[in-house]
Amino acid sequence: MTSKHIITGGLILAASAALASGCDHGLDVEGGGELVVEGWIDSGQYPVVKLTRTVSVGSEYQSTDNLEDCVEQWARVTVSDGGREVTLIGHRDDSHFPPYVYTTSDMLGVPGRTYTLTVDCLDGTHAEAQTTIPQPAAIDSFAIERVSVADTLRQVYAYVRDDGTKDGGYKLFTYVYGEEKGFMSAYLGISAADRLPDGRRMAVSRGRQNLTSDFTPYFAVGDTVMVKLARIDETAYHFWRDFEDMVTLSRNPFFPVTNNLHSNITGGLGYWFGYGSDVKSVIVTP
Repeated sequence: MTSKHIITGGLILAASAALASGCDHGLDVEGGGELVVEGWIDSGQYPVVKLTRTVSVGSEYQSTDNLEDCVEQWARVTVSDGGREVTLIGHRDDSHFPPYVYTTSDMLGVPGRTYTLTVDCLDGTHAEAQTTIPQPAAIDSFAIERVSVADTLRQVYAYVRDDGTKDGGYKLFTYVYGEEKGFMSAYLGISAADRLPDGRRMAVSRGRQNLTSDFTPYFAVGDTVMVKLARIDETAYHFWRDFEDMVTLSRNPFFPVTNNLHSNITGGLGYWFGYGSDVKSVIVTP
C-alpha cells in the first residue's frame, strides 16, 4: 500500500481517517506539502475557497488534532468572470472544516458564465483553474420512506427535474440542522445526467464521516435537512465519482485507495467547480 494519500481541504479528515483506520498508519502534517484547493461557486451564491497542504500517512500513529496546521491562511486568492476580478478575503468560519475560508460578497455565480480562480501563496506557489456554472438543476419534490434497520430512521428521496441535457451529471449535498457544519457530500449522491434512476428519483443520504464507525445513510425522524442538488459538468462529475469510490472503498482492505482524486487545478491539487444549484429543505416525518 502507498505511504501517502492526498485529498482536498474540507474532506481531509474523512479521507485521512479512513486510510489510517484501514492501515494503522498515522498522519504526518509537518513540513508542508502540495497545495490543495477546494473551491466552488453556486448559481446565485458567492465563491468559497479553502486552501490546505497535503497530508502524508506515516508509519507511526499521530493525532488528527493538528490537521488545522495544514491550512493555508496567507494566500492571495482572486476570481475573475471575464469582465472583472475580485479578491477573496480569508477569515475563520466555523461552519466549514477546516474552519477557514476565502470568500467575497462582491461576486455572485451566474449560470453560463465562466470563472477563473487564481491562488498565490507566500512560498511562491501559484495555482489556477477555470469552471463554468451549468444551468441550475431543480428538485420537484421529496419522498420519505421507512427502512427496515430501525423504526426511527427514514430514507429520503429527491425527484429531479431533468432538463434533457445528457452531459455531466447531478450531485447531492446535505446538511442536518444542529448536527453538522455546513453542507456535506451526500453518500453515493451522484448520477450521470444520462443515467438518472427510473422516475428521476435520487436517494438522499447523509454525508459520511469515516471517524464515525456506526455510520448510517438514513435520517432520523424529526430531522430538518437542507438538500442541495447541483448540476455539474463532466470534470466535476468525474471528481465526485472518484470521491464516492474513495469513501466507499477506503475501509475495504481488498480494494485499497492508492490514487489521488482527479483535479482541474493547474499548479496544485483539488478542484474549482461551478454548480447550477437548487436548495430545498425537508422535515423527516414519521
